[in-house]
Amino acid sequence: MSGYDLYNFVLCAIVFTALTALLTYLIVKMVKMHLVLVRIGQMDSEILKAQNEKKKKGCVIDCIVSFILCGILLLCFGFSLYVNVSEEKTFENIPTFKVVCSDSMSRIHKKNEFLKANKLTNQLDRFDLILTYKKPKEEDLKLYDIVVYEQDDKLMVVHRIVGIEEPNSSHPYDRYFLCQGDANEIPDKFPVRYSQIKAIYKDERVPFIGSFVLFMQSPAGWLCILLVVFAVIATPIAEKKINEEEKKRLAVMLAEQEGGEK
Repeated sequence: MSGYDLYNFVLCAIVFTALTALLTYLIVKMVKMHLVLVRIGQMDSEILKAQNEKKKKGCVIDCIVSFILCGILLLCFGFSLYVNVSEEKTFENIPTFKVVCSDSMSRIHKKNEFLKANKLTNQLDRFDLILTYKKPKEEDLKLYDIVVYEQDDKLMVVHRIVGIEEPNSSHPYDRYFLCQGDANEIPDKFPVRYSQIKAIYKDERVPFIGSFVLFMQSPAGWLCILLVVFAVIATPIAEKKINEEEKKRLAVMLAEQEGGEK
């Protein structure tokens, strides 16, 4: 874990603790206020109007909806983690996902006439979620394929092959691939070896979903997940406390009503 990642983690933990404490205080304060109103009779009309069966059904439905929403959010979080973990892995016939994090493939640079000449219109926008497949054999990679390759700094890049240099006296054992972003005026600084190529893109993408995936991978996304889970757990507890007090008050009101009739 880098220093920056550690800083984000610590900051997220501090913010989560502070927000959880604040939400807990507000929930407890609101529940206590509601209980006081119930005990002094200020909520009698609302309690009498509420039908117990419908109220129970409503509480059950609310719980179900809350848990469904929480489950969906957790599934989204799990998917974002899967995308993060699987970015550098490929399988035979199973696609993996990658988020496009730059604008280098988002448009056609005016000097890249070869793109228009070859009708290469499969550009990628930033935050597109793309499906990538296991790289083919070295001899099967061809000009204008879009590949995912790893730079020396471990950064994963999605660019197009714009040139292939066969082994020669300067690199007798390696085939070099010259890659370039469609929006870039010049090719990438260093040629790419086959071993650096991790996957190939086959024109399957979901536009802009990557921004949500990246958010869910960030400390802010983790914070949202934790706060939602806290809310899902805390809300039924608070509602149960209120319902118990309202039932007690309803029993008192019914007893008073029976005593008045006698």
